[in-house]
Amino acid sequence: MKCILTPNPNAPYNLKRIMPAYESLTLGHLSEDELVEFVIARSKATGSIAADASYWIVEHSDLPGGSLSEDNDYFFDAWEWDDGAMVNMTKARGIQMDKIRAVRNKELAKKDIEFMKALEADDGSSTVIAVEKQALRDIPQTFDLITDTPEELKQKWPEGLPKE
Repeated sequence: MKCILTPNPNAPYNLKRIMPAYESLTLGHLSEDELVEFVIARSKATGSIAADASYWIVEHSDLPGGSLSEDNDYFFDAWEWDDGAMVNMTKARGIQMDKIRAVRNKELAKKDIEFMKALEADDGSSTVIAVEKQALRDIPQTFDLITDTPEELKQKWPEGLPKE
């Protein structure tokens, strides 16, 4: 199966992916190549692909990760086209850190509640919680996301932070 990639003029995304609706086709008389050309023409007519924009017809197996799946779309916003779809690792690291920060922020909010309860109880546990909160705040500055591949990067996650 094929999809169409084109530059995305709307930051922060590098590419737009346009998928021919193979399964809901009423144009059953068209071959796959004819369908893709029909989708390109229609996308240009509606502005989904700018009239002067480049576009690439790509087999799913040639996409990063080798297929279209939720797993392989994890870093879609970091995909770039350079004679083939690839993942910009600098952007992918930013995406991973944003995901880590979102979970870290939820954990900080939970710690705020624990901290307030500890202060009310005046049992001395507020100091321990303050240290835990600082460790959470330090994650963006201290957690190393340097890896060679998107697959390795996706697996990097701070110890003790729940993975969502």
